Amino acid sequence: MWSIKLPPDQSEKVRGFLRSKLREERLKNSLWSFSGNGLRVTLYPSGSLVVQGRGAKEWAGKILSLIDPPEGPLAGCDEAGKGEVFGPIVLCCAVVSPERFREVLLLNPKDSKRERDVIGKAKALKDLVDFKFMKITPEKFNELYPKYRNLNRLLDDAYRRLIDWAKERKPIRITVDAYSNKNPFTEVAGIVFKERAEGEVEVAVASLLAKAKFLSELERLEENFGLKLPKGNSREALELARKLVKEEPERARRLLKFSYVLR
Repeated sequence: MWSIKLPPDQSEKVRGFLRSKLREERLKNSLWSFSGNGLRVTLYPSGSLVVQGRGAKEWAGKILSLIDPPEGPLAGCDEAGKGEVFGPIVLCCAVVSPERFREVLLLNPKDSKRERDVIGKAKALKDLVDFKFMKITPEKFNELYPKYRNLNRLLDDAYRRLIDWAKERKPIRITVDAYSNKNPFTEVAGIVFKERAEGEVEVAVASLLAKAKFLSELERLEENFGLKLPKGNSREALELARKLVKEEPERARRLLKFSYVLR
C-alpha cells in the first residue's frame, strides 16, 4: 500500500486520469475511489490518496508524476500544544521547495494518534524541508499571558516572527492555519490565513513537525520533573494541574499554563 498527500488543486487532474483507466465507485468516507484489476485508489477528506492492491507501487509512481510541483517554495505555519494544559506551545513554519515537493507528498505528512508515526515522519521530513520552531514554554507563557490577556494575540506576535523568517526564503505563498476568526496579518503581502489548512502540504508538514516537537518537549518535562503529564485538557489533566498549583506553585509554573486552570 502507498499513501500520497494529494494537493487540493491537483485532485481533479488525478481523478480525470484515473477515470480513463479504472472504474469509479462509491466508497464510504471517501471523496472518490477507483478500482479495477485488483487495484484500488481512494482519496480521503484528509487529502490522503491511498493506492493499494496489484501494481500499487507502479500506479503510485504514475500518479506522482502527474502532480505539478509549484513554481516556487511554499511556506506553511501551524502550532501544537495550544489546547494542552501541560507543556509548551510549539509554533512551526516549514518551507517546501519545488525540487523536494514530490518526495514530501510521498511521505504523506498528516496528523496521527499514533505518536510513533508522527515522530518517524517528522524525522524523515526534516531532511527534505527548511523549517523553524518557536517554543513558548509554560514558564514563558505564564509570564506573557497577563500582558496579552488573549491567547490569539500572543500567537499573532509569535507568528509574525516566524513569517519574517519564512519571507527570507522567498516563498510564492505563506499559508497559516487559521486560529482566530480574522486574519491578523492583512498588512503582510502573500499571506493566506485559512481554516483547516492542513490540506495544503506545506501546512501539513508544519503541523506534523510542531506536534513531534511538542511531544519531545513534553517527554523532556516528564523526565526532568519525574511526573507523568496527561495530554490534552481532560479532567485528569485539570485535576493534576490544580493540585500542583495549590501544593507546588513554583513547579506548576514550569509545567503548565496557569490561565487554562485558573478561571
